[in-house]
Amino acid sequence: MNYAYMRISTNKQHTDRQEYILKDYFEKNNIHIDAWFVDVITGKTFDRPEFSKLKDTVKSGEDTVYFTEVDRLGRDWDGIKREYKWFEDNVVNVIILEVPTLSMSIYKEDGTVDLNIKLIKSIVLDTYCFASQNEREKLSRRTKDALQAKKEQGVKLGRPATKKAQEVIDLIVKMAKEGYSTREIQFKTGKSRQYVCKIKKQYA
Repeated sequence: MNYAYMRISTNKQHTDRQEYILKDYFEKNNIHIDAWFVDVITGKTFDRPEFSKLKDTVKSGEDTVYFTEVDRLGRDWDGIKREYKWFEDNVVNVIILEVPTLSMSIYKEDGTVDLNIKLIKSIVLDTYCFASQNEREKLSRRTKDALQAKKEQGVKLGRPATKKAQEVIDLIVKMAKEGYSTREIQFKTGKSRQYVCKIKKQYA
């Protein structure tokens, strides 16, 4: 049997794009899908109701599961590999449309598993996971560098403070500039030493 899985991270997103890609592929290749599974949950967690239901549904040596992209399986190398390995260990064919090599079936015409195809798909997945995670880590570093640069330029980061919280911050900064000690500022504001030191470092 054939199954399709889609995942989006939040309710603000839509599955339209994934659904279009999958249906277009199924139509062009004359594939009938027996069931669709859809999760609205971040890829960082593997406690996904529909994904778990899918894994409980598939049968070893018979079924095929279709995904649009590798990251529908997870968000990091280890997570993706772990889930992919689960399907491999249970002899369930996985088709990932964004990577042509991963769209090859591991089943021969007689229904047995083609070990050469299985090996090739495993190697390609490893390479793709490396590239994907490496790109995410580079993006994360660039974001941190950009935030650090803004901080050094005096740009205030984080969520805007409420009016009352901002008044406390302004008072801490004012007292610090006037030479009051941290203990004196604590007594005046009722804030912890850690908080006062943090504000002094960030604003004073």
